[in-house]
Amino acid sequence: MSELSHSERSSGRRRPTPTTISRAGWIGVLLITAVFHAVRGAPVDAAIYVAGAAVLTLDALGWLRVPLRMPADRDTVSRRVIAGTLIAVAAITLGFTQLYSPADTAIVVGLGVLLLPVAWADRSRADAGPPGAAVRRAAVLWSVVIVLGCLWEIGVYFLGRDLTGSENAFPALSDLIDPLLASPPARALLVACWLLGGYALLRRGRSS
Repeated sequence: MSELSHSERSSGRRRPTPTTISRAGWIGVLLITAVFHAVRGAPVDAAIYVAGAAVLTLDALGWLRVPLRMPADRDTVSRRVIAGTLIAVAAITLGFTQLYSPADTAIVVGLGVLLLPVAWADRSRADAGPPGAAVRRAAVLWSVVIVLGCLWEIGVYFLGRDLTGSENAFPALSDLIDPLLASPPARALLVACWLLGGYALLRRGRSS
């Protein structure tokens, strides 16, 4: 135990860990996004982001614990088969339901409610150390992608409001992607890629 950490412990002060700083940063991002949606007149979207920030805050304070424990070992063949089947069913269902319909919304919300406890479950290992370099690089790259996407959305929103008749000249990301989703097969393929990517990230995190 170093002298610095001993003095910090004895004085009651604790240095913020990278995890604490990361959580605080993402809570701030969610709150800023909620304010943005409230300003643009989308209270439902704002409430969703506020709820997300509240959940992360409760988890960071130790007041939220998902009563589910998942083994830390690698996926077995049976688990991969189950995951692949669920991804295929979800992709086909979402691909061929009407876009933004009640059924479409129910499926997305249902998947989120079903998978959130699994993703949030405790997979701690006695020999687990800090995240590896690959996980840290992936976190940085995904953070950059998300921040750039947010900056795009905020930029085109204000440009579209400040310049008269310029809404079509500054399209949001959803406006650019919507034509690609007009075809059910294309939408099903996109959903499959999205879910497979998430599954791969979960497997990578569990094995690191």
